[in-house]
Amino acid sequence: MAKGFKRKYFSLVAITATVSMVNIQAQAARVATIDDIVVSANKTLQDESDVSDDIEVIDEEEIKERGYQTLKDIFNSIGGASFTSNGGFGQPTSVYLRGLDPKRVVVLIDGVRFNDPTNLNGSAIELINLDNVKRVEIIKGSQTGVWGADAIGGVINIVTKEASKKSTANLKIEGGSFDSKRFSLLFAKKLDRFDFSLGFDRFDTGGFSAAEPKQNSKDYKKRGDDLGYEDDPYQNSTINLKFGYKLTNSDKLRANFYYIDSTVHYDNGAGLDAPDGPYTLNKINDRLYNLKYIKALKNHQIEADFKYSNFKRTQFGGYSGSVKEYELKDRFDYNKDSFLQIGGGFQRFYQGLLGGKNLNSDYHNRYFYLTNYNKFFDKKTLLSQSIRRDNYDSFNDKTTYKIGIKQYLYKDIYFSSNYATGYQVPSIFQLNYNATKELNPEKSRGYDITLGNSFLKATYFYTKIDNLIQYIDPDNNWTTPNDYYYNSPGKSTFKGVETSLTKDIFDTILTNLTYTRFITKDSNGKSLTNRPNWKLGYSLTWYPTLKHTINIDGYYIGKRYDYDGAQTGKYSVTNLTLRHNFAKHFFGEIRVENLFDRFYQEVDGYGSAGRSFYVGINMRY
Repeated sequence: MAKGFKRKYFSLVAITATVSMVNIQAQAARVATIDDIVVSANKTLQDESDVSDDIEVIDEEEIKERGYQTLKDIFNSIGGASFTSNGGFGQPTSVYLRGLDPKRVVVLIDGVRFNDPTNLNGSAIELINLDNVKRVEIIKGSQTGVWGADAIGGVINIVTKEASKKSTANLKIEGGSFDSKRFSLLFAKKLDRFDFSLGFDRFDTGGFSAAEPKQNSKDYKKRGDDLGYEDDPYQNSTINLKFGYKLTNSDKLRANFYYIDSTVHYDNGAGLDAPDGPYTLNKINDRLYNLKYIKALKNHQIEADFKYSNFKRTQFGGYSGSVKEYELKDRFDYNKDSFLQIGGGFQRFYQGLLGGKNLNSDYHNRYFYLTNYNKFFDKKTLLSQSIRRDNYDSFNDKTTYKIGIKQYLYKDIYFSSNYATGYQVPSIFQLNYNATKELNPEKSRGYDITLGNSFLKATYFYTKIDNLIQYIDPDNNWTTPNDYYYNSPGKSTFKGVETSLTKDIFDTILTNLTYTRFITKDSNGKSLTNRPNWKLGYSLTWYPTLKHTINIDGYYIGKRYDYDGAQTGKYSVTNLTLRHNFAKHFFGEIRVENLFDRFYQEVDGYGSAGRSFYVGINMRY
């Protein structure tokens, strides 16, 4: 839940509770305060209230209370985001942040890029489980001036759990519809100078058919099970290891390893059921590594970082690629409320296999960035300025920047605005899928304006992109399948309004409501596909007792059209989660997804789950 209201709810309950419960709630409030940290906005630790960017932070308590299992679940309820999936569990999923697709959003896991240079969608967010996630930070708007290319739409940073006290153990076991089984385990320990954590989760499901009849079929609105379609199973095993060692009081070493081993069964395409074969079975193996040295020296914090992401999948003969990055940065706090951060690094983007063929193609980038941050006038005025220079060996050099201001007007009422330029280079996959046409980088400019406080917020956002890279050149209409990508000439626009309301009722009910209006058009004024014209998200969380939580959440999607022109919107989905603390450290959970058994397709010809049930037990120590 929203942290300000979590603390308010806890304090109101404590008035009528026993003295021992007061102590427990006070401790929970302190933990919530510690978690009010975002890493991605300016590439350094800051309180959420000190950042001008439009940010959503979903912590582990909210993840549990609402029964979130994947990133897709989170995007159901937040403003400014929508998504589409080509079927059920583990199927390709696209998240659109302010109308911008995942290729234009940097996805990080503990600060390491999860953007796959060989993937059509940039990052396979459908593979990320949330059982061992501490928080998810969603920073909206262009972050290219800080994070570089791929960040025109924003940044999603996933922070996994780690040792926060002497020892921690979490265990979850769950089963449910579609013969689904989920098991997760986390063990973390903190010693004098050493800490480590080991997280493991496994999800195994028989699934349902990814393909369903399209709208032009007489069998439309019949589910795959009703027609005897083959189920498409999905398995995912994820391991996360984190180590930390304190060499001295001012020197630290940290190492992270994140590993995904997954098997996904597909169908032949929209509306086309198919048995397993070389094109419908995909084994995925992704590894993320991070080694960091941190040096605290008076008013400086120096970090030397090595990051490496390796991606492999077997479909269509195999794809493989990697991203390697070295970075050195220094944050200098030149007074109590101001800092200057200077950093630079080297990136190598590489693709080995392309559909089973040895491609062995890469390009490099050397970059330098600078961020200045200040608080003025009794900390009520916040200013940030970032500038970055990227020097690619295959594209023109580019300087981008970001400027942000946040002004507290009265108590917690604030006004904020951000203006940023962006730069998006083609991926190696895109460059090598075109035989005759060259692709040029995209350039963008955008801004947002927000007025809000702790429970009500309204934002207007606007981004325009020159040379938008799009899929399928309409001029060749598939007659020459040598060019699958092209630069749309002129300016494409992405704009809209998002509002959110978070309010407690009767001190035991927390309500959340979000509304977003999307207007996304290419340079010819044509609406872009797979984005709804508007979306409503809602949740209601009731705490009838200190041991029970009842959560209802869902979303409504307005008109939306896919690549074939099929209208795939105008539906709502509602989910129910019940949690009960039946013994010390033990929680029981019941989830009902798609409570009213709505039929809908996010993409014409691909199925979605009907009403489904899940029961689980959580142990937290």
